Amino acid sequence: MRTPSFWLWASLAAPCVAVHAPWNLGNGFQLTVNENANRLSITQRGRSIWETVPGQPFLSASAGDDEVIAANGNFKVNEVDQHKCTGQKISNVDLQPWHGSENDHAAVIQGQLTGCGDATPHFSVAFWVPSEFPDRVAFNVNVYPETSSDAATKLFLTYRSSPSEDFYGLGAQGSFASFKNQTVPIFSREQGVGRGDQPTTRLQNEDSFFAGGDKFTTYTAIPQYITSKSRVFHLTQESSAYTTFNFTDPNAVTVRYDALTVDGYFMQAESMLDGITMLTDYTGKMVALPEWVDTGAVLAIQGGQSKVNRIVDHGLSLKCPIAAVWLQDWSGTHSQSVSYMSLNVSRLWWNWESDSALYPTWKEFVQSLRDQHNVRTLAYINPFLTNVSTKPTGYHTNLYDEASRARYVIQNSTTNSTSVISSGPGLEAGILDLTNPAGRSWFREVMLDQVWSANISGFMTDFGEYTPVYPDTQFANKSIDPFFYHSAYPREWAALHQWIGKNVSSFSDAILFHRSSSMAANRHMNLYWAGDQNTNWGVNDGIKASVTVMGHMGLSGYAHGHMEIGGYTTTWDSNGIVNRSSELLGRWGELAAVSSVVFRTHEGNVPQVNAQFYNNATTYSYFGYNARMFASLAKYRRRILETESKNLGWPLLRMPVVYHPDDKVAKAISYQSFYLGSDLYVAPVLDPGRTSVNVYFPGKNQTFTHVWSGKKYHGGQTVRVPAPYGKPAVFVVGTPKNNDLDDFLQFVRRENNTVIHF
Repeated sequence: MRTPSFWLWASLAAPCVAVHAPWNLGNGFQLTVNENANRLSITQRGRSIWETVPGQPFLSASAGDDEVIAANGNFKVNEVDQHKCTGQKISNVDLQPWHGSENDHAAVIQGQLTGCGDATPHFSVAFWVPSEFPDRVAFNVNVYPETSSDAATKLFLTYRSSPSEDFYGLGAQGSFASFKNQTVPIFSREQGVGRGDQPTTRLQNEDSFFAGGDKFTTYTAIPQYITSKSRVFHLTQESSAYTTFNFTDPNAVTVRYDALTVDGYFMQAESMLDGITMLTDYTGKMVALPEWVDTGAVLAIQGGQSKVNRIVDHGLSLKCPIAAVWLQDWSGTHSQSVSYMSLNVSRLWWNWESDSALYPTWKEFVQSLRDQHNVRTLAYINPFLTNVSTKPTGYHTNLYDEASRARYVIQNSTTNSTSVISSGPGLEAGILDLTNPAGRSWFREVMLDQVWSANISGFMTDFGEYTPVYPDTQFANKSIDPFFYHSAYPREWAALHQWIGKNVSSFSDAILFHRSSSMAANRHMNLYWAGDQNTNWGVNDGIKASVTVMGHMGLSGYAHGHMEIGGYTTTWDSNGIVNRSSELLGRWGELAAVSSVVFRTHEGNVPQVNAQFYNNATTYSYFGYNARMFASLAKYRRRILETESKNLGWPLLRMPVVYHPDDKVAKAISYQSFYLGSDLYVAPVLDPGRTSVNVYFPGKNQTFTHVWSGKKYHGGQTVRVPAPYGKPAVFVVGTPKNNDLDDFLQFVRRENNTVIHF
């Protein structure tokens, strides 16, 4: 915690004193201040760590309130900057006592911003080396507005970068490899359907407000990046206001933060992987994954006990390894009409008790799958509580009514009642208020009594990004600003389940998979998924985007990632429904087998128009083949998870830039190829009708051995490589130091002559 800054005003009144540089921050870090040039630089034992841009103010502020338009989880933020300050003046620099710093002091720079209309705000910027993290520099920025019509409402921090420096991370970003020349907003929300892929995005936006999103809409709010020069920057978990990172200046980065106080860290790592370790030293490493996830597929099935039994039995007869079933409809479903399709969408009843029609003997059924087949069961949970008064199959308890009466859900101060969100016709719900201790305890008892009382092995922990930001949004903790708290909610949602899990004996053997996240939410979860991609081959919101998302999430400290095989959202164009083909499903299964820590399917939001793995023996056989490929990599994945991920925070899937930060081609690769650990290099087929793929091999002194043919390729070239169905382009990198690829290579030898049909 930083010390209070009550001393600022007295200090500002003091005359400007000569600056004696450098200022010692501790552990070899030194701050140099050139007050005449408004220039700052930090070095560590002579190595440059961070510096401002010569001739440019490093701090600015603006007036005006950003406009937020929201509808059903879709948030569009229109940035408003009035009377943005054009200059700054340093008035004082000195060392101030600072709790938690390496040398008990922080170097504090004070001054005034100029050219701000009628306002003349003062500022302070503090730098120190935290005793908890002595390998980096922490900062605190404060802008103090005066009483004026032009009073500042937000700040801008600008510092130097390099024209050759590329930027990665920033959470679940699905459209770009590097963010150089982009401006990236950080705000948790529905990712949108299409995200720039046309005509899907345009049609979605025409049908419902901002439903298509754009290339930067994402479930995650992670204000952090790692550069190709191994520089790391991130805000603290407490600094959760709306933020944008502007990388459009080739020589500078500007962080726009929608508040007047912000804290963060910057550091210089030895490598990008080392940068992930330094980042996760702060955020925490992800919770360990149980070993049972290595053994086979997690089958997504809807339709009730008889259907589940039939599909499991069929899969086992085809030698498909099945680790678990994921039954998201355990609480019941209803059909929801949508304006853009003649078919209805399948939606869930968000009332966390088993549905008597679909699963009349839920607890016994879950146990029977475990006893008879060693198949575990996963359920589904989110922070919503639906009014189930119209549920045709009945209910035991209407949790919406119970929580509304007790005000355990977020309130609307205008109506003095539950703040209702809508997720389409027939789905009106309240959102659990995580600031209410009584509500948290009530929800814990609901989870223990109605969810964990069955012998389940976890669940999808959905949503977290809908928290309203209206002026009349009210939490139990009335001091909370909804706009500020919005992007923190996903972390609190994840933390809630870890807290509940302390009362569950089997919790360490469970998986809880999230899509929304906040800064440092990874310490509270053991699995994320790449989100609700469209059931197509799209770049911004299809199979290709799922790879890009996992790459950036790995560079944001989220080591355990997976994707929904086949995608989720059914789209439409001028020709009608765009359904999931058997080919797409098969290729997505190949991709998941050689990219994900968990091999899980999804039926999609319109199951009846999408190819399903269980449609027939042919599609199930292809799926089972991919599941066996996934299982054959178990020892290799497990070694990485238990060493590199657990101890260092490193992800399984790694963007090529991680190992080749100076390779221009590698820096621009988002989905075309990736490393799986350090010993495998993968170039998946992500387009229809292709049986070969162009592969760029990075690293001029590196060799890549094609597992299916044994052919060796050398780095620094692009080659067309065969990739028939069932044989993704996978290469062994150099000579592995371990023998944990043996099972996978045996699978390759055994299946090399297999011909896949779909």
